This record gives sequence, C-alpha cells and structure tokens, in this order.
Amino acid sequence: MSDFIYLLGKMLVKVYSRIILRTRIIGVENIPAEGPVVIMSNHISLLDPPLIGAAIPRKVHYMAKEELFKNPLIAWVLKQLGAFPVKRGSGDTKAFKQALRILRSGGVLGVFPEGTRHPEGKLGKPHGGSAAIALRGGARIVPAAVKNIKTRGRPVVIFGKPLDISREGRISREERYEIAEEIMAEIASLLEAVEEQS
Repeated sequence: MSDFIYLLGKMLVKVYSRIILRTRIIGVENIPAEGPVVIMSNHISLLDPPLIGAAIPRKVHYMAKEELFKNPLIAWVLKQLGAFPVKRGSGDTKAFKQALRILRSGGVLGVFPEGTRHPEGKLGKPHGGSAAIALRGGARIVPAAVKNIKTRGRPVVIFGKPLDISREGRISREERYEIAEEIMAEIASLLEAVEEQS
C-alpha cells in the first residue's frame, strides 16, 4: 500500500514539477543506483522534499518535524510517503536509529543539514548530526541544491557527484561539523554553477 501511495505521489509531483513549474533537473546520473545514500540539500521551501524525491528513480526517506505528525491523517500520509518524525533540537535518538535502519538496509535518506528553511540565497550553518548519520550508516553523500523555488526564474534541482566521507576510527564532534561544512561548501558550489548557467 505504501509503495503504491509513494509512486502515485511521485507521479503527481513529477507532473506538477515538469508541466506547471517547468523544473530543470540536473545531475540525476550522479545518484548511485544502489547502496546507502544520503542526499544533502539546502532548504528553502516545503516543496524541496517532494521535488528532490520526484527527480530521482530511488525512494527517498525524509525526517519531518514532529509537529506535522499531530494530525492523524497527515501523519498517515507522511508515513506512506516514507517520512518519519524527528524532535528538532533535542538529539532525537529514535529518529537517528530510524535513519540508520534505512541506510543499513541500502536505502536513500534525504537530509537538510541546515535543520530548517532559510531564505533563498542564504545558506545556514549546518548541524554535525547530518554528517554523523551518513558516517554511521556507511553511506555516500550526494550534495544537492534547489533554486528559484520561491523566487522568479525557472526552478532548478541539481545533484552533485557522490562524496565518500568515510573515516578511520572514532570521529569527534568537531570533525563531524567540519564534514558538514565541507558538504555545505559543495552545495554552495552547485548553486553558483546554476547561477552561471542562468
């Protein structure tokens, strides 16, 4: 049932994205065909998760703020679409374990390192937890960027080349933040590349 609802939702978003928004998708070939992957993107709109999810062939699971799950109907729909709740700002171990289960089963996790939405054109400071999930899950990271979702211009979703952030031994908190900063720098580069192509 959940797979059917996910595919139906994906199809509807694709139609909306391509025909109504005329979204330009770049770099889909950079998404690994199998194995654990974390897609890390900037976050400017509620449209970001469905647009990214509809752009790639694999199913993407997202953490969504716990407040969205208070309505039973919305909670049911979100769960069918592969989303799961997270308590923001609390170091939610339950959400962290769910994310690891998805990655260790070879799935794809969508993460917004900034933690919340930011105005278009302004990248926020990333949280180290996003890198920790990828490291613990043995995942490759695909940096992604969304642009022109809330401003004038043709919307763009761009995926960069996969990054291997594996490290030997235990990783300190400072190192996790450094990795997260490196990923945000990659996202910034993708946004700059889109700007140059416009």
